[in-house]
Amino acid sequence: MPNIKVTLISGRTSQQGVALEVGKTSDQYCESVSFIELSSEDADVLGIQDGATVAVSTVHGSVVVRAKKSTGLDKGLAFFPYGLWANQIFGTGTGGTGMPQYKGVGADIEPAGSGAVPSLAELLDGLRGSA
Repeated sequence: MPNIKVTLISGRTSQQGVALEVGKTSDQYCESVSFIELSSEDADVLGIQDGATVAVSTVHGSVVVRAKKSTGLDKGLAFFPYGLWANQIFGTGTGGTGMPQYKGVGADIEPAGSGAVPSLAELLDGLRGSA
């Protein structure tokens, strides 16, 4: 299975802002944060189309999300919106700044095949189990 290494950046999207008005437990919000944007070139290396599921892994954890092709990203750079899905792969350390490192994190990405994007409930259940 093909695999690529990328540098992750994270932030908020306008769709996420709109969905926040509906509520963080809404389907609209979950859809707005459970994806990763990849450069078209990186998506082509993986052999995936928009909406395909990919496994994203870092030293902090892993998660399956939908992929979106972007013409606005350079090869080797990927964007992951803030949210519970992103929190599965970003560390919690703040280095005294009060904000975890959401930029410049190395990650491996590969097609997830039949792997499904976990629901909000599944992610929350996983957090409860690790407490």
